[in-house]
Amino acid sequence: MRAGAGDWVTKIGAEGVQAIGVKSRGLGIAIKMADGQKRGLYPAIVAVLDALGLLDGRGREALAAWGHPKLRNYRGLETGAVEPVLVLDKF
Repeated sequence: MRAGAGDWVTKIGAEGVQAIGVKSRGLGIAIKMADGQKRGLYPAIVAVLDALGLLDGRGREALAAWGHPKLRNYRGLETGAVEPVLVLDKF
């Protein structure tokens, strides 16, 4: 919500659900991860916000770690990353 500079309100729910309200656009966004896990939820949220033109350079920088998290093993070595793939549907 800080990256939205007061324009966004968000609530996380159970089983990989996130809802976001964007006051300036009168827009509501709902994201549900089919597997119920949060590992892909945060990258999806950042990708949707960016695809909708809601992120400027400062917002992208503030959310960079959430948008492309690194996967690490028990030794702390980077073993991969989570990358969002999305298709936006308008209802």
